[in-house]
Amino acid sequence: MPQLIAPTSALEGAWRQARAEWGPGIHEDGFGLRPEDDVETSAGFSAWLRRLAADTGCTYRWIVSGGQVLGGIALRHGDADAVRRAGNIGYGIRPSAPPPGGRAMRWPRCGPCSTKHGSWACPKCC
Repeated sequence: MPQLIAPTSALEGAWRQARAEWGPGIHEDGFGLRPEDDVETSAGFSAWLRRLAADTGCTYRWIVSGGQVLGGIALRHGDADAVRRAGNIGYGIRPSAPPPGGRAMRWPRCGPCSTKHGSWACPKCC
């Protein structure tokens, strides 16, 4: 059964395998990648994870099953420009491994994060 977990360096290799399916760039929705993020090196990967953990405007989770990263979810909080532009929830599912039950099955599992930030009513999704 897939689980939502905080991004971790313990899954660096599994994340790289998932990213290889998308190809290079920042188009992996739900992972919070920016053009300046260096995820090609371990040092850069660690710096990216620290930036995600420090982001008070968003909670990031990876969808993981059997040691594989299947996708990512970004839950944006508040009324920031990113929420107005991209919605409250951004997600991406690894092309070769959609989770059992389909993509819609992920939303209820966001509940603990979203209610913590008072935003369970998610009006927009990217």
